[in-house]
Amino acid sequence: MQYLSDEWIEAADAALAAAWASRASDSDSGDRDALAGERGPDGDTEADGQHHRTTIGYTITAAPGGKTTYHLFVGDDGAGLVAGKPADDADTTMELDYGTAVQIAKGETSPQVAFMQGRLKLGGDVTLLIKGVERLSAIGDALTSITDVEY
Repeated sequence: MQYLSDEWIEAADAALAAAWASRASDSDSGDRDALAGERGPDGDTEADGQHHRTTIGYTITAAPGGKTTYHLFVGDDGAGLVAGKPADDADTTMELDYGTAVQIAKGETSPQVAFMQGRLKLGGDVTLLIKGVERLSAIGDALTSITDVEY
């Protein structure tokens, strides 16, 4: 399947949902879960009693099928990827070209290096990316389960 195609996004969504469900069921109610975030005493919500979700909107330019947009969401109510325009309420946004996205996906460069080189543009609350580095790493690990990807 082509990287960032609708088929790939569906596979990524399924991989993230499975990883989140596995990690959520493996964690104790008070433990930090890499995908679900900080859990409160009831195991489902944060200490303030609210369900929290972080949304990252992505725009990939110069992809084989043209500009690709999608958003990633992760929180105590699940994790997944949705194709189409980035969520209007995205907490953070990223814009990069397809070549850079492929390099990041293949581990040939890091998002940090791409940002420092001006190949990755960030918007919104960028501190969420810093605070959620463990969460983003777990998401990357979950996406490596997708095989037979053509770049």
